[in-house]
Amino acid sequence: MNEAEKIEYAKSFLQTRIDEEFHYPFQVSFENGRFLFRFRNGKRECCARVRKTEQMLDCICGEAETAKRREVERIFEILRAAVQAQASTVLSDCSEYGKVKDELILRPLNYRYSKDRLKDVPHLRVGDIALVLYAVIKRDGANYFTAKMHRSQMENWTVQEREVLQRALVNTSFLYPPRLYSIEDLLSWDGKRHEDGRFMSEDASCRIRRGLRGYILTNTLEINGAIALFYPGVAKKIAEGLGERFYIAFTSIHEAQIHSAGMISSDVVERSLRDTNRHCNAPDEVLTNRVYCYDPEKKSFGIIKNGEFLEVKKDE
Repeated sequence: MNEAEKIEYAKSFLQTRIDEEFHYPFQVSFENGRFLFRFRNGKRECCARVRKTEQMLDCICGEAETAKRREVERIFEILRAAVQAQASTVLSDCSEYGKVKDELILRPLNYRYSKDRLKDVPHLRVGDIALVLYAVIKRDGANYFTAKMHRSQMENWTVQEREVLQRALVNTSFLYPPRLYSIEDLLSWDGKRHEDGRFMSEDASCRIRRGLRGYILTNTLEINGAIALFYPGVAKKIAEGLGERFYIAFTSIHEAQIHSAGMISSDVVERSLRDTNRHCNAPDEVLTNRVYCYDPEKKSFGIIKNGEFLEVKKDE
């Protein structure tokens, strides 16, 4: 079997084992190099992510039942932790803000696709994009579990929702810092990245250069990395490096393409974005079909419509 066939086999195998042996109905999928396990319990959602490795695939796809059972049990341990987290302080209806504030993050979702599920969920809205409040339940290296927070869980908090969301945005920027890669460097990739993508500090390895065809913005995990654009100071820093306003094509929830406004037409960016969303992304990974723009003079984001900059504000 090639790798794609192994992944499909592993998805089917794990789904069958979960349906047969596990007490909770997790659904298995695969996205961006990770197996995802999602389940619902009432209004609360929890999600576990497990990174795909060659060893994992070899164990599951091999003939040795002992190795398969060992790998299944390892994954079941992760899922049990996710289930136990449902009853934790973070997720209880009487949770205390002081105990959970450092674990709160925001994740980017398409507002129109998700709005029915966001009625009781705190979020910031920026045009088509919702920055949604989650709690990080557990971390295991590059794997982590998150749970969507609901207003019913915040009734006893003495902090305004807006303050909670702003604190969560700052948390997210510290837990999963932004990374920027030039498209030229990525296209010439020889198996090693020439830089680690750091660009916010004075001693950063990545220098934002003018005249390039564009950049890819994400975070250190390259998961839900599109939110990095809204981190404090990120858009301002990019605009200073480019020397002008710039277009943003959110090519998935995991990343955004950055283009200097003077280098390319917004119509070209939009056509490419729509093609990417149509042919490359699952519906829940599409963030928006519209091209965004950051204007350093206005210090604000806008949507490009018919070639015009239409300013959008958070909570629009």
